[in-house]
Amino acid sequence: MDHKINCEHCNTTFKTKSALNSHINKAKYCLLIRKKNEQSETVSEKEKVFKCKHCKKILSSKQSLKNHMNCCYEKKDGEFKELRERTDREFKELKERTDREFKELKEQTEKKLFEKDKVLIKVNTQLESLKEQLEKQEENYREQIKDLQDKLDRIANKAIDRPTTTVTNTNTTNNNNLNIMTPIDFDNYEILKDAIDTKLNANHIVDGQRGLAQFLVDAILKDSEGNLKYKCTDSSRGIFKFLNSEGEIHKDVDAKKLISYVVNGGIKGKSVEIANRWYRDEDGVIDMMKYEIMNEPQQHILKIQDDSSCFRRELASMTIAN
Repeated sequence: MDHKINCEHCNTTFKTKSALNSHINKAKYCLLIRKKNEQSETVSEKEKVFKCKHCKKILSSKQSLKNHMNCCYEKKDGEFKELRERTDREFKELKERTDREFKELKEQTEKKLFEKDKVLIKVNTQLESLKEQLEKQEENYREQIKDLQDKLDRIANKAIDRPTTTVTNTNTTNNNNLNIMTPIDFDNYEILKDAIDTKLNANHIVDGQRGLAQFLVDAILKDSEGNLKYKCTDSSRGIFKFLNSEGEIHKDVDAKKLISYVVNGGIKGKSVEIANRWYRDEDGVIDMMKYEIMNEPQQHILKIQDDSSCFRRELASMTIAN
């Protein structure tokens, strides 16, 4: 069996080891190949071992590389220190500039806030002054309206007290010709409360006691055919008559029974509810003009038990018996 041996440099095949050794020592072309390989390996080894890892420079020996790296490191370290000092300095300058700008901005903001507070204080002062003026004006309006109402009441009372043919005829009205067919039950509040809830409106409240009288005549004091169930027989003495549940004609002086019936039926609370809803907007803010219009007549309704002169006068004119 033949054994073949190859040259590791030129890959030539030999049958014996002695032939291989003779080839390695004498063959010129193999010597040239071996020499080139050795030179290539030497350069590669130098590049691998003696190359500076900082600047990538190739040195001729290990000692040269060591000396070079000491200098190179010191240079790099110096550059790093210089860079760090420059960075620290720039950061310090930036911080000082930022702090200065922040301080200026803060001072400007505080100044603007101070000016804004001054404006708010001035506006609030003006609003308070305006509020006082409105309150005084409101009070003056109330006094003027009250004076006018008193004058109207005095004029109306004089007109009622003046003898007329109509009053004389009214005073002599006989119960037999009152023509009241439907009774009124002043103990039954269901019909009254239903009428107050469904038929009483802001127009009635704005007209005060006159509006209340109109509401009662339209909603309570007429039967289904529109005939009066409650009539005035003597306007000068404030006498009203009605038919009770037993079919008897009863007298109601100064309409006291009717007033008590209406008050106990909830007219005051409902008038306040309607008034508040009328002079306030969706956000609950009061419209002062509407408030001025509504306030006085509403108060007349709330105080009807203390002073019902206007109510009786208007009720008499609406229910006078013929």
